Amino acid sequence: MNDSLSLARRMIRKSWSVPLWVSLALSCAPATAAETLHPNLPDTPVGKLAGTLVRHMDTDHPAQIRQWAPNILAASIAADDKADFITGLVSAARDEGGVDVFDVRTDPHQPGMLEVAVKGRRNGQAGLFFLAADPAHPERLAQAMLVPMDDPLYADWPKGAVSHAELGKQIHAVLDKLASVSDFSGCVTVLDGGEIVFDECRGQADRSFNVPVDRQTKFRVGSVGKMFTAVAVAQLVEAGKLSWNDTLAKLVPEYPDQATAKKVTVWELLHHTSGLGDFMVPDYFEHAQRYANPVDYLGLIAKQPKVGEPGKGLSYSNAGYILLGRIVENVSGESYFDYIQHHVFDPARMTSSGFESVDQIVPGLAVGYFHDDGVFSRRWKANWVQGIYKGSPAGGGYSTNADLLRFAAALHGGKLVKSATLAKMFDGEVPAGPGAIGAGIDDRVSHGRHIRGHQGGIEGTTADLEMIWETGAAVALTSNEGPSQHWLLAEQIADLLAAEGTKD
Repeated sequence: MNDSLSLARRMIRKSWSVPLWVSLALSCAPATAAETLHPNLPDTPVGKLAGTLVRHMDTDHPAQIRQWAPNILAASIAADDKADFITGLVSAARDEGGVDVFDVRTDPHQPGMLEVAVKGRRNGQAGLFFLAADPAHPERLAQAMLVPMDDPLYADWPKGAVSHAELGKQIHAVLDKLASVSDFSGCVTVLDGGEIVFDECRGQADRSFNVPVDRQTKFRVGSVGKMFTAVAVAQLVEAGKLSWNDTLAKLVPEYPDQATAKKVTVWELLHHTSGLGDFMVPDYFEHAQRYANPVDYLGLIAKQPKVGEPGKGLSYSNAGYILLGRIVENVSGESYFDYIQHHVFDPARMTSSGFESVDQIVPGLAVGYFHDDGVFSRRWKANWVQGIYKGSPAGGGYSTNADLLRFAAALHGGKLVKSATLAKMFDGEVPAGPGAIGAGIDDRVSHGRHIRGHQGGIEGTTADLEMIWETGAAVALTSNEGPSQHWLLAEQIADLLAAEGTKD
């Protein structure tokens, strides 16, 4: 459903967010006429390289893979990307005993790119290769990425509206498969017609002590929290305390790079068109405790390379949302965290949400888990030392499905901002993939209805909150595992909710 897959995978690995517009994977939607489906690998340089990869995963020991794999990767591939790719190949051999190819595609929007979907032979975990040969050295890969995918689980997913009973049956079956194939741990809750029509959990909140996940478990939600920041900014605009077009320089005069700040507006920060980069660099992870409040990030953000000119293009920016958080503080006179508590969480009745740092005790908060030894790995590690010290305006706070759905209801019902302000937040959206980016909230159309929300993902976190705007239905998915593709389940559910009562 989109053409920006290679960017998406870097974002899944390196940021708090898994934005829908760059993350929907190969089999998320039927192939269009513009795509070419291949029953077998094509007789091209990249097709031959793909065949070589599959053969080695099927026959080699991990040590052998580590020896030969670097020889087919171009020097232009970054060292950490090479290491990640080889680790994925090793995990395919070690954990799955080889793979089977089940889908191969090319896309005219990405000339030279070959997308190869594979499934592990032992556990059934699916993975997706993105491969491109080096034009100057066709015996080597200029692009090589392997990411996990959940898409095959939805091969028999309904295409149109279903009853609540059937919807529950479908979700229950997929959750069981996710638990079996990828050891899923988390909760899925669906609200429709003002009632909870599905609410189930799987897995463990703490694997060391065998503590099961339940409906009261709190999960880190990653960039889902960007919606809280966007609502806070919209409230302050509504109150006349700032405008969408105010500059960063005006609102954050202490920002070190005032030359850039004079060019960047609130609107651009909200829409990821500020041209700013990220703050998730080695200095951040090495000194995470230094970054507890928005003001702490200003110097770090200011010295990062710019990725574009303000207003000239889309570039997802966690840094931009940190700056929005500082704007909230300067304009409101409250700390960011107090403002969100008083003006978002309290009116929405979100009693189980917050931003506490990792050294604070939060009853019921799940431990986050991740894999660092390959796409097909079954071994979990706790994310105690991954460097995210405290949640921020860019994400990383915690919540529950019940609280996220309360937020959805409050936002949709006009309890957080007025309807005219909400409409403005989706005015002038920035096109991206199958949908668009509004002011802090993504938007796509399914069955003629708007699905609005945000996803989040980083080590130990996968989350998604999606709202069917015309009906008020919503779905929340939280998990203490990540980054993963499990959030696709929420998108699939949202599509079925959007289909209710339509004729297409």
